[in-house]
Amino acid sequence: MAVSKRSLIIDNGSYECRVGWNNSKKPDLRFRNVLTKPRKDRKKDCNQMADSSAAPATPVDELKANAEIQIGNDITNIEAVRAHLKSPFERNVITNWNHQEQIFDYVFSKMGFDGETSIEYPIVLTEALANPNPCRRQMSELLFECYGVPAVSYGIDALYSWQHHQQQQHKNIVDALIISFGYSTTHVIPVLGGKMQLQHVRRLNVGGFHINNYLFRLMQMKYPVHLNAISTRIEKLVHEHCHIAQDYKEELMKWAQLDYYETHVMKIQLPYNQVTATNALLTAEQKQEKRRELALRLLDIKNRREREKMQEDEDYLQVLRKLRQLYDQQKLQKFERALQQQQIANLEELDKLVGTITARIKRVKDRATAQPKPSKQQDKLDRLPKPPEGVPQAQWLADLREKRDQLQQRKLARQQQRQEQAKRHTHAAQERMRIISTLARSEKRRKANGGDEEDDGFGMNDNDWDVYKRINRYNDDSDSDAENEQMLEYEKILQHYDASFDDGTNNAAMQALIAAENYQLHFGVEAIRVPEILFQPSMIGCTEAGLAELIAFVLKLFTGEEQQRLVDHVYLTGSCAQFRGLKERLTKEMLELRPFQSSFAIYESSEPMLGAWLGACLQANGKRFSETLTTRQLYHEHGGEYFKEHSASNFFYPTPKD
Repeated sequence: MAVSKRSLIIDNGSYECRVGWNNSKKPDLRFRNVLTKPRKDRKKDCNQMADSSAAPATPVDELKANAEIQIGNDITNIEAVRAHLKSPFERNVITNWNHQEQIFDYVFSKMGFDGETSIEYPIVLTEALANPNPCRRQMSELLFECYGVPAVSYGIDALYSWQHHQQQQHKNIVDALIISFGYSTTHVIPVLGGKMQLQHVRRLNVGGFHINNYLFRLMQMKYPVHLNAISTRIEKLVHEHCHIAQDYKEELMKWAQLDYYETHVMKIQLPYNQVTATNALLTAEQKQEKRRELALRLLDIKNRREREKMQEDEDYLQVLRKLRQLYDQQKLQKFERALQQQQIANLEELDKLVGTITARIKRVKDRATAQPKPSKQQDKLDRLPKPPEGVPQAQWLADLREKRDQLQQRKLARQQQRQEQAKRHTHAAQERMRIISTLARSEKRRKANGGDEEDDGFGMNDNDWDVYKRINRYNDDSDSDAENEQMLEYEKILQHYDASFDDGTNNAAMQALIAAENYQLHFGVEAIRVPEILFQPSMIGCTEAGLAELIAFVLKLFTGEEQQRLVDHVYLTGSCAQFRGLKERLTKEMLELRPFQSSFAIYESSEPMLGAWLGACLQANGKRFSETLTTRQLYHEHGGEYFKEHSASNFFYPTPKD
């Protein structure tokens, strides 16, 4: 088969899809591998009405808008539809093939194949490690049968990235321990002699998705009132501000210290509507005018909606009356068909519906012509006291302010008395205790023979009760209800007539400061706590071993000489490989698990996100590319599960037949 000089490279990741030609230096198309279907309103079109001279009466058609599927970069506001995003992947395996077909339609349309019946270029496509045969069969069927692809080459993204790393190092490195960080899983892949040791590959079911979700849960518990603001910033916080601690416990101890926290915490200011000085100092007339304008706008919106609804009712009523005319003209066959199309049971229901709509239209018209009722707010304003005749408003307000100040001073004096009585050495407290102790010394006189307490005659004289007045003389600390009501009345009048009045609770500057602090997110210990789940999955309730234990387990599956060959080239790739401190943390872990004075080396991918796509381009540009292609002929001969193996592919194991 003659192979085209151009090939289409598709790195079909569960988080991001990257598409481009093999002769490009970077992908031509990158997008989130998700889709959504926005909801649209369904409206009734009442313009088509029954025509008595034509055949049957035309029903009121319901126009069901076909909501357009939005995919990848075409999603206008991904945050608004985040809860409705759909993915073709279940973890790292494709399970929803309808979604995958829609994503391929989007890919081929963006790459210039819109309108063509088939794709004439071979495709290099990434797939999951140990991809199940049924998934590959569905993918081959989709590509060969639906899109007419001439050939396809399947490969593993981590191995493609490894090939790109070798090309950059200008070395033919045949032994390596590849750690691939994905969106849903993390794999430890040993490679010996240039061949993947599939039987010793191990997977950790923790990836970028779990890190994002864990941070969202932490911030959700910390700031439950800012859920929308948190959800829009999670990925940015993870990508730009999270890092892996070299010693997690030591870092936690640092964050427990207040000085360290204040120095290193990142405060994110959320948007909020600040009360400006102009709004705070509006006069009573200006505030009332603003309220009136707002009420008029709301009333205008309400009237416009009522007019639109009434127009729809009138159009529908005209349709129903034409149906009634069919019955009056004894065109019963057409009448029955029209009733069925309108989903009306019989003539009685038709008449009832006509009456209901007519009454509704009449109510709307009567309400439009009726005199507007005074608002409750206006009634409250009208009931407010006004300055007496002949007294200037300024003088009246000054008198009210003076009376309020007098009440306030009396309340403060009583409050100070309560505070003084709480102290033991004040004059009021000492006098009260003296009276109580005097009563206690003289109250116990007992009978000599019985031991019962003798009645001392207290209370027989009305003057005896004056002692309680003397005790409570310094304890008159209750504010009367009348004074409190009078205080509230004064404050309500002053707030309405005097824009500069401040009762101590309307400090605009203080309110603005409090509002700003309430709209802040503090991002501190979460920066190291979130990515730590790669090494301690138990933090999110996962019972699997962490990354360091997983590496140690994989190495124990090999001999000592093979272990050394593997650790001489530990390669990190994938999106989570971009975390700051990952290489240093793995270096510390490797020092602990490797023998004393043994050597190892850890290499990071120069392109953690694009390494797989660039490695696939290298294969497509290679001289033996045709040997890696599964052609349409091979697909028809061997079935959809079959594919050609190569250095970056899975191993082909045919499904056993029953």
